[in-house]
Amino acid sequence: MALDTDLLLKVHLPAGLPPDVDPAVVQSLERAVERATALVLQAAVPAQVLARADELAGQLAAVAGQLAEPGQELLEERLRRVNTIRRMLAEGDWLTAEEINRLQPAPPTNKSLPASDWKRRGRVFSVTHGGREYYARWQFDAGYAPLPIVKPLLEALGPGRDPWALSAWFHFPNAWLVRMAADGREAPTPPKDLLHEADAVLEAARRYDRSHVA
Repeated sequence: MALDTDLLLKVHLPAGLPPDVDPAVVQSLERAVERATALVLQAAVPAQVLARADELAGQLAAVAGQLAEPGQELLEERLRRVNTIRRMLAEGDWLTAEEINRLQPAPPTNKSLPASDWKRRGRVFSVTHGGREYYARWQFDAGYAPLPIVKPLLEALGPGRDPWALSAWFHFPNAWLVRMAADGREAPTPPKDLLHEADAVLEAARRYDRSHVA
């Protein structure tokens, strides 16, 4: 049921603020919290908002914690990022470390293995969502071992990169990897679908301009 009135969100500022704090800063923070709340509610499934209260609070703190009103462009960028992550989660096949453990021929006693060890060695990477860690299925072969091409690709894309930006690079069509589509026309192809073409995918990774992927 849609609400026909505004909701009042009470925010308690910490005690002992310096006496010379500009009132405009407080007003800016108020507007930032309002915008951040609207942003998160738009990007979340309504029925899950209450269950994700801690995550909601963390996102609000990340947006509004600078005590400065974020620009509309920045808010829109964050919303695009959230929507992109949701799309990758919906379209991809994701595994937890425990699931990878169960799929091994001889599963280690430690449920985080072998995924955590492979990640430490740079053979695979993971993303975090809702407090849980996930590994994209395309990183593994039929026996759920890392594909050999993944490690050199991660090295070519650069260490320390945002895991979701890495995932987006693999997930979405790449202009350097044009292949024949099912309709007979040439079209950019996602790198994750061409991991069997090691040389071509590595060259596409080296051409990555290191720009942010929202």
